[in-house]
Amino acid sequence: MLKVLPEHIYSLIAAGEVIQRPASVVKELMENSADAGATSIMLVVSDYGRTLIQVIDNGCGMDAQEAGLCFLSHATSKIDAVEDLQNLSTFGFRGEALASIAACADVTLKTRKKGQQTGTQVHISGGKTLETTEIACPEGCNIAVRNLFFNIPARRKFLKSDNSEYRMIVSEFTRVALTRLDIEFRLISNSKEVITLPKGRNLKQRITDLYGSAIGKQLVDVSVDTTVVKLSGITGTPQSAKKTQQNTFLFANGRFFRSPMLHKAVLKAYGNLIPEGSTPHYFIFLEVPPQEMDVNISPSKTEIKLENEQVIFQIVEAAVKEAIGKNAFAPAIDFDTEGVPIEISTGDGFTLTPEEKKKMQQGGFRQPRIDYNPLFNPFEEDRKEKASGYKTVPSSINQQLMEEADQRRILQIDKNIVIMADGDGGILVVNIARARQRIFYERYLRSMQDSSCQIQEELFPKTVTLDHASFATLMDNVDRVRSLGFEIREFGKDCIVVSGTPADFKGEKFSVEDSIEELASYIEEGNQDELFRKAALDIVRRSNFSYTADISEREALTVIDELFLCKEPSTSPAGGYTFFRLGAEEIRHKLL
Repeated sequence: MLKVLPEHIYSLIAAGEVIQRPASVVKELMENSADAGATSIMLVVSDYGRTLIQVIDNGCGMDAQEAGLCFLSHATSKIDAVEDLQNLSTFGFRGEALASIAACADVTLKTRKKGQQTGTQVHISGGKTLETTEIACPEGCNIAVRNLFFNIPARRKFLKSDNSEYRMIVSEFTRVALTRLDIEFRLISNSKEVITLPKGRNLKQRITDLYGSAIGKQLVDVSVDTTVVKLSGITGTPQSAKKTQQNTFLFANGRFFRSPMLHKAVLKAYGNLIPEGSTPHYFIFLEVPPQEMDVNISPSKTEIKLENEQVIFQIVEAAVKEAIGKNAFAPAIDFDTEGVPIEISTGDGFTLTPEEKKKMQQGGFRQPRIDYNPLFNPFEEDRKEKASGYKTVPSSINQQLMEEADQRRILQIDKNIVIMADGDGGILVVNIARARQRIFYERYLRSMQDSSCQIQEELFPKTVTLDHASFATLMDNVDRVRSLGFEIREFGKDCIVVSGTPADFKGEKFSVEDSIEELASYIEEGNQDELFRKAALDIVRRSNFSYTADISEREALTVIDELFLCKEPSTSPAGGYTFFRLGAEEIRHKLL
């Protein structure tokens, strides 16, 4: 039987489209505050947004009539006619946010319009208005959302972990803060002020305020102005690329949006300058005519259709590529010509002619180079001579060493590639660096799974500055971080000290700073086994297992023996085969 749904059921269904989690509330309320002309916005959250989400601003505020209407469906001050949809200049326009929030939470609004003596308080819960009173309050709006999804237990049950929800709250806070540099932003979490962003800062300064001073050294400016699009912003140097897609922002006319196509354009601009699977930082702002952009696609308003998307793709790629070429690499100094005087005389009085001077200044003449090895060590050479049997070794002993060398099982053709005789009369070709990757990966993974991961104390502890969300995630999961072999402690605002690293990698060098940043991004994702796998794979990829000198036969045989004790000895966890065999029959077939 066909029937019309009751209003309260329809409201809950509609609310589910707009408000999916605490971060959705943060997005809608902060965008409303920015649209209201606020110069100061404060976000307060408790219990990762489950208990309280409060936004306080000093914007234009509302009078008593507007305060009562704002919680009705499709009540908005942003548009009046259909034509306004083609010229949007505000974040919001659909009039769904406050109605959706009120339908699934307990909401208290305190507001006073500029120029009025008193304000209005509206208390609404589950879509029903409980109280409307006249109160004294500052100009602007103060809206508190408590007990989100109290009447939709299924939605509350399927929220992600506390740290994941908090990370998304910080992400929404960041997206608004990056677009409005003229507004002061503050974030207070569980009664502690964690982020303060002064107004009037430029984009690079705001990024530094959000992510720490270390990121400021890895950024280059992007700027281009065409008839199709005006592009500005900042992108990271190739060295700053990470395995996870953090700090990737696209904005169109001040509105954050996602575009796999333009993301691909940025990656294409870097080409082979970054490893496969890595993503650089980028904060790119597009300005296009409003009529050439459609934002009325989804309730979240993060999907945008651009009329000239293919052209913009090419412009983004070219602009980023140019920025990298101009700013990311300092020109190399030619020490052969740097500082050479204009006139060079010899002992016999010979002086360059004017033509020769000009040619020299253009690079035609170079100072003679002295060919020497800066790493030469006479004591090391002496040791090698003694070991090899030359010069200092008597001829009889030298003959004996040569006979022993003929019986060696290992032939080294590269610093990290060796060949040895196989049991069937063939040969085994082994990549020692990849083999060591596999050995260390499985050893580390096994120690974490057995809860026997040992921590090696660092002689010089590393200080790591993180973005606030990553810092909060790590400090809330200190025990899980310790189970991975890292000992950390808080060291000031959004900063930690790493005093211990996994003992399984003792003697191997890897970037502790980069590993900690990556760890923060996936520590809350997946189950325990997935966390262990990602942690092990990340450190293996960041470690250099290559030998810089010839490997001894004993070392090579030890590595090969350990490799064949692994569960998956044939491939490296970072990619590529560790060895291959050439059997006796195959060798005969190729040679006969």
